[in-house]
Amino acid sequence: MVPRLIASRLIALLCVLLPIALSASRPILSVSPTKIVAETGAPEVTSYRMNVSLDPVAKMVAGTERITYRNPSQDTLHEVWLRLYLRAFRSPDTVWMRESRGGLRGFPVDAEHLGDITVSRLGLVGGADLLARTTLTDTLMHVPLPRPLGPGQTVEFDAAWTSKLPRVFARTGYGGRDDTFFMVGQWYPKLAVYDRGHWDTEPWHANSEFFNDFGSYDVQITVPRQYVVAGVGVPAAEPQVSGNSRMTHFSATSVTDFAFAASPDFRTRTARAGDVDVVLYYLPEHEASVAEYMETSTGSLQAYSAWYGAYPHPRLTVVDVPDNAGGAGGMEYPTLVTGGKLGLPAGSGAISVVVSHEIGHQWWPMQTATNEGREPWLDEGITEYSGIRYLAEVKRNINLGVASIGAFVQDRAEYATTPREPSTLPAWKYSEAEYGAAVYGKTALGLWTLEGAVGTARFRHAMADYLERYRWKHPAGSDFRASLEQSLGGDLTWFFDDYLSGTGVVDYAAGALANSGTGSTARVERKGQVRAPVEIQITLAGGGRQRKVWDGHEASTTYTFPAGDPVAKVEVDPEHKLRAELDVLNNGATVRPLVGPAVTLGGRLAFVTQVIVQLLGLFG
Repeated sequence: MVPRLIASRLIALLCVLLPIALSASRPILSVSPTKIVAETGAPEVTSYRMNVSLDPVAKMVAGTERITYRNPSQDTLHEVWLRLYLRAFRSPDTVWMRESRGGLRGFPVDAEHLGDITVSRLGLVGGADLLARTTLTDTLMHVPLPRPLGPGQTVEFDAAWTSKLPRVFARTGYGGRDDTFFMVGQWYPKLAVYDRGHWDTEPWHANSEFFNDFGSYDVQITVPRQYVVAGVGVPAAEPQVSGNSRMTHFSATSVTDFAFAASPDFRTRTARAGDVDVVLYYLPEHEASVAEYMETSTGSLQAYSAWYGAYPHPRLTVVDVPDNAGGAGGMEYPTLVTGGKLGLPAGSGAISVVVSHEIGHQWWPMQTATNEGREPWLDEGITEYSGIRYLAEVKRNINLGVASIGAFVQDRAEYATTPREPSTLPAWKYSEAEYGAAVYGKTALGLWTLEGAVGTARFRHAMADYLERYRWKHPAGSDFRASLEQSLGGDLTWFFDDYLSGTGVVDYAAGALANSGTGSTARVERKGQVRAPVEIQITLAGGGRQRKVWDGHEASTTYTFPAGDPVAKVEVDPEHKLRAELDVLNNGATVRPLVGPAVTLGGRLAFVTQVIVQLLGLFG
C-alpha cells in the first residue's frame, strides 16, 4: 500500500535539502538476473468457493461460501479462527478505530456510514452447526472444532454472511458518482493463518495489512445489469445476463485473497506485458491518464519479472478510482491493484508512483506471504525499494509543471523525519508518521544502499534467489537475512542489525588533509553507528586518483602517501551509493576551495527552492 504524502515531510527539508543539493546524480544501470519462472503453483491450504451479490442501493454484499482448509502443520488442531475484518469499522471502540482515530492516510471515516460483517450461518459440510459455539473478539471469531484435525487432514466449512460496506476509506467501501463505485476488500469470513506453532490471532490494527494462506478461489458475483466488475484472477466465462442482473465468474489459483471493484462507468483498456494480459478498468473522467496507467503497469511488471522472477499469473488487473474515493486507491491484492492520482492532475506522474509500488506487491507479499502485521518491512519496505528503483530507471518523477521531484527524494525526506526508528517492529508499534518513515522509506533506502555495496547484478540475483527459496511460503525476517547472506556470501550485520533493527544512521565524514615534506595523510571518520562499507576516492595534486574501500568497522581510518605528490582532495562515497546517508555536507575535503557550477551557492539555493516548491505542492 502506498502511504499518503503527508505534511510532516516539510520538517524533513531542514535535514535533507542541502545534502541533496550537494549530491550529484549518476546514471543507473539496468542489469537483470536470469529470469526465474515459477514452474509450479502454491500448495492449497485455504480455498474458497463463493456466491455473492452486491446491492448498490443498500451498500451491502450478501454471500455464501465453502471454505476448504488443509492443516499444513505437524500439529493436531482443535480450533480454527476466522477473520472478520469489516468488524473493525462497526464502532469507534474497535482496536482499529481507536488506533487510527477514525481515519487512514488522510481519509476520515464517515461516522454516519460505517461498515460491519455479520455471519448468519457456519457449520461443517454435512455436519453440525458451529455458530452457537463461536466467540467474537474484535475482528476475530474463535471456532472450536467438534473433532481434532490432524496434520495434513482437510476440513470443509459452509458459511453465510452479510457485509455492510462503509463510505469508502481504508481500502474498501463505496463512493464516486452518485455513490455507484464500489471497492470490495476485506469483506468475507476468512480463515486466519496457523504458522510456526500458533494461530495468528492478533486483532486488525490500523497500520497493519494482511497475512493469509495460499489457495484457490472460485467466485460468482451478481450485480445490477449495468455494472462492470473487476476481480482477482481471471473471468472464468463471459458474464451471464438475466433480467436486471449480471453475474461474473472469477477463478484464481496460488493466491491469498480475493477482492473486486464494481461500477457502471468502468471502461477497459488491455495490453500485453510478455505473456501477461494487463487489463485497466478506468473511469471516463480519467481518459487522459490511461496512457500513464498502461505504460507504468506493463513496464513495471516486466521490470520486476526480469529482476526477481516471472510474474506467475496470466492476468493483472488495474483499477482506477474516482477522485472522491481516494481511500480505495493505492492498494494491492493478488493479481489486482488499485491506482489513483493522489489528488494531482493527469500527467503529473502520481499514477506511476502509486501503480509501480502496488505492482511490486505482486512479488512481496503475493508470492512470499509474510506476516504483514508483525514484519511489515518485508513487504512494504521491499516493495517501496522496488518502486523507487523502477521509477529511477525510467526517469519518472512527479511533475508539477514548474518543478518535479523523484520518488527517491520523497522517501529520503520522509525517512529524515524519524531516522532513528527501527524498521523491524510490528506495525502496531508505530504511529502513522513513524510507519511511513521507518517501514517504507528507511527500508527502501537501506536496500538501495546494500545494492550499491554489492553491485546491482549481484543484488538482484540475491533477491531472485530469496524469491525462489520462499515462493508460496511464509518467510520471516530471519529467512530473508539468511537467504541474502548465503547468496551474497558474507555477513550483513551492518545492514540487518546496525541499520534495519538499530537506531543509528549512516554517516561518514572526510577529515582534514595533512601534507608535509615527508608525506601526506587523509583521514576518514565514521560518525554514524551503521558500519556500512564505503568507497573513498583520493585525488593527488598531480591528477592521479586512487579508489579505496573501507569496511567502516573502526571509528576512523587513515591513508598515507609518500612525499612528492601531495593529496589534493578526498571524496567519501563519490558515486553516492550510500543512499541512506542523510548528511553528505561533510563527505569531501580539499586543500583549497572547489569552484564550479555544480557546487556554487546559487546552484544550491536554486535546487533547494525547487524542492520546497515541489513538496509544498504535494500537501494539498
